[in-house]
Order: sequence, then structure tokens, then C-alpha cells
Amino acid sequence: MEEHKIINYLKGKASIQEEQEFRRWLEEPGSKRHFEEVLEKYWRLTSSSTIDDVNYYEILNSIHNRIEMSTPQRKYEKKALLFKSLRVAASVLLILFCSYVLIDSFKEKGSIKTDQLQLQVTSTTRTTGPGEKLTLIMSDKTKVVVNSDSEISFTSEYGIKDRVIHLKGEAFFEVASDPNKPFKVISEETTTKALGTQFNVYSRDQSHRIALVEGKVAVINRSNQIELTPGLMASWNPKAKVEEGISVHAFDIENVTAWKENKLVFDKKPFADILEDLSHWYSVDFEIDNGVDVNKKVIGSFQNKNLKDLLTGLGFSLNFDFAIDQNRVHIKKTIP
Repeated sequence: MEEHKIINYLKGKASIQEEQEFRRWLEEPGSKRHFEEVLEKYWRLTSSSTIDDVNYYEILNSIHNRIEMSTPQRKYEKKALLFKSLRVAASVLLILFCSYVLIDSFKEKGSIKTDQLQLQVTSTTRTTGPGEKLTLIMSDKTKVVVNSDSEISFTSEYGIKDRVIHLKGEAFFEVASDPNKPFKVISEETTTKALGTQFNVYSRDQSHRIALVEGKVAVINRSNQIELTPGLMASWNPKAKVEEGISVHAFDIENVTAWKENKLVFDKKPFADILEDLSHWYSVDFEIDNGVDVNKKVIGSFQNKNLKDLLTGLGFSLNFDFAIDQNRVHIKKTIP
């Protein structure tokens, strides 16, 4: 860029178009060095009149009109001293103003970069269908196993600015330790916070459960905050009309986490709860006759079974028949 345009900009005499041209030029490679060369050149000039349009002799005359000089020699010395001081002051002011312009320009440039970075933040969502499982290794080496019919999401700032995952459904987390960035799982209105640990989060319909396998977590919902130790589970109904407290109790690790190995383990689990799990696993809706005892508790485990085989085994012990019609299953009491 021509030197006179640079000087005009520094004096505030540039047009809007020239100001925009100057700011764009500052972003080009080598512009900073050229700008410094221009500053150095004008710094070393002996004549201050080339720096700006101020008539320093008129300023000096105005000052000397108010000062009585005793001798011509002394008058000359004071004039030379004042002129030198004014020239140095003008140079300093120019440098300070240039520094302000540079800082202001770089601040504007930095704000543009910040805005661009904010615009570049993206969100990733991963979902699983009926019977599907998904295993993810995050950028911080945290392992996430997502159960069927579930959804997790996180932003591109994960591992950089924070470690936050949003969950709908069920997932198991093996969290890599990072004291500077606590790991958080947000499900419904609940946040589970951990540093380095293993825990299972279940959040479906009217049931919310967090089971801690290893380490330590803090569970925070609308009005409660508790800390769990290994082997304890927190559970509550997030959609209850009357606000409920968090219930804490022991749990069997295999029963809660068996789904990761494609196993269903029931330990005195009501048949109604089992049908709810199967509905998510196989994406089916159940129609249940009144004669079927859905409160009866079941003990057993099933490994990699299809829905027909699983219901056959359950029907034998619970005394019911069933009919599968695509994604609908009719459960009916066995006729003697």
C-alpha cells in the first residue's frame, strides 16, 4: 500500500472505502513489516512537518509571545529546546496513535476470528435403532456404549472447552480422568457429573436411574444433589406430578449392565417392566389381556435371543400365549 494512504489513515483523513482497504491490507502477508518500515522512516525524519500538518513554528511563536527573553542567545536556546521537545512529542504521539490503530485493528480481526470459530461449532448426534448397540471412543479416550433405541449428542468443543454429552435412553460410560474438565451427562433435567469413573444412565419415559460401578459421581436434578459411591443407584420419576426425592439403593452390576453384552438379566423384575424393556429392544408394541399377571416377578437371563424365542421361554413360566403381527405383539392368557 502507498505510504500516503497509510499516513492519511493514521491522521483520520481516509474515506470509508480507504479505511476498509487499509484494514484488509493489514491482514495480508508482509503488510505488518511494511507498516513498521513506514513508521521507522517517519520516526527518523528530522522535519516534523512531514509527519503532520501542524505548524510548530506558529505554536512556538504563540508560546514565546507570553515569555520574556533576557538575551537573544537565551531566546534561541529556549526556542531550539521547545522545538525539539515538540518534535519528539509529535513523534511519540504518532507512535502511540499507530500502536492504538494496530491494536484496534488486531482486536477487530481477533473478534472476527472468534465469531468465525463460534459459527464453526457443530453438533453430532448418534442414534441406535431397536436391538442395536453403539460403542464410541471419544477424543479424551472416554468410552461410551449406547443401548438400543437411544440417542446421544455432543458438540465439536467436546474435549476442548468441556466434556458434555446429552442422552436420551440408556448408555454406559467409562470416563477418562481429567480434573480440569469434569465429565457431564445431561438427561432430561438431570446432570451427572464425574471426573474418572464408570456408570450407567437410564432415562426413559417415567423412569430415571443412575448406577455407579466405579469412582464417584454427583447427581443433580431440579431440587436435589447427591453423591454416589460404587454399588449404589439413584432413581426417581422425573415426570411425576408431585416432586419426588431421589431414592438411593444398592444394585447388582450384572443385572444393570448386562445389556452391553447383549444379555437380558431379570432378578425378581416385574413382567410389566420386562415388556417395557422388550418394547425398546425390539421396537414393538404390546397388547396385554386382562387375565395376564403383569406384576409377577421374573428371575432368569437370556443371551442373544430373538423376540419369538424369548417370549416362548417367558410364556412357559408365566402361563401366557402370544401372537406377533409385524411390530405388534398380543399377550394373552393360556387357555387350559
